Amino acid sequence: MPRPTPRSRAAAFAVGAALLAGLTGCEWPDVSMSPGITADAAAEETAVPAAGAADETAADETAAAATPTAPARPTGDLDAGSLTRTLPAGDRTVVIDYWTADEATTWTATEDKTIQLATHVEGGDADTEVLVTRFAATTDDGQSRTLAAEDRGEFALMPPFSYTTALSLPGTASTATSLTVSVQFDLLVETEPGSERYFRQTVLDALELPLLQEDPS
Repeated sequence: MPRPTPRSRAAAFAVGAALLAGLTGCEWPDVSMSPGITADAAAEETAVPAAGAADETAADETAAAATPTAPARPTGDLDAGSLTRTLPAGDRTVVIDYWTADEATTWTATEDKTIQLATHVEGGDADTEVLVTRFAATTDDGQSRTLAAEDRGEFALMPPFSYTTALSLPGTASTATSLTVSVQFDLLVETEPGSERYFRQTVLDALELPLLQEDPS
């Protein structure tokens, strides 16, 4: 094998240096994402929200804010059509039955209303005389108080007798949201059977009647 000369060694060294310089100047390709997609394009695509989602949410919020909420109507004493109250009166009990043929849940302030009631006593000595000497009913709509009915007759109330009447309640102010009907019974009770001596008892009760607000249109 011939021995390399100084000229051939210098040529080989030059070729090696050139090859190393070529490799040093090269850049490795970026394989971190799919070909043809730049970093800016990927960031822009990620930031785009779902189509129409923001618009639908804003529309729902606007509709909810624009829809008025009607106040809930409280339960009234005559919503079921009738009501029985039991009230103490000494050693007796005064029982009052209220009822109406109207639909109490639809009552408004300005319309007339009709309520009927029947009263009797229970307990005590059956031979003792009990009389109703005054019955009164008043209405209160929060703005005015009105005497709706008054009866100053003298009526037996011991069994089997009862006191029965009907209340015709005229319309009230259109802005009223409820009507309170208060009733009062003044009783004369015999101190003992046949004595014809009496003591007085007053029995009070009240009905709460919610009213619907009328449409001003």
